[in-house]
Amino acid sequence: MTDRVVHPYDPTHAHTTAAPFTPTQPTGSPLTHEDLLGYAVEASDGSIGSVDGHSEEVAPNHLVVDTGGPLLSKKVLLPRWVIARVDEPNRTLYVDRPRDLIKAAPRFDRDMRVTDPGYRARIDDHYRQEQPQH
Repeated sequence: MTDRVVHPYDPTHAHTTAAPFTPTQPTGSPLTHEDLLGYAVEASDGSIGSVDGHSEEVAPNHLVVDTGGPLLSKKVLLPRWVIARVDEPNRTLYVDRPRDLIKAAPRFDRDMRVTDPGYRARIDDHYRQEQPQH
């Protein structure tokens, strides 16, 4: 199987939330958040972490990525529209943003995502700071 090339949502369009990223399985059914749990996340300049179990809480437009090891764990929201491609055999998501931008994202806050309607929009705006070079 080859990598799937995904044409992400155009983040320059003025929406408060981005369109969901929905890669599909060989059967044609979409990969769910459960399917993506534990996938490695590769930024444009190297490894950044893995998809965390809290991703189900932020479905369908975002994933939660754990960017650190056991002692330095930081979880951040990652909009699905920044995912450039999926390598299913190697369980890896490739993101078209650099590691520093992802690490600098606000920490995932389980309470904020529910009580603050602008939280996800601010997260999306953070990732719009740096557009990929094509």
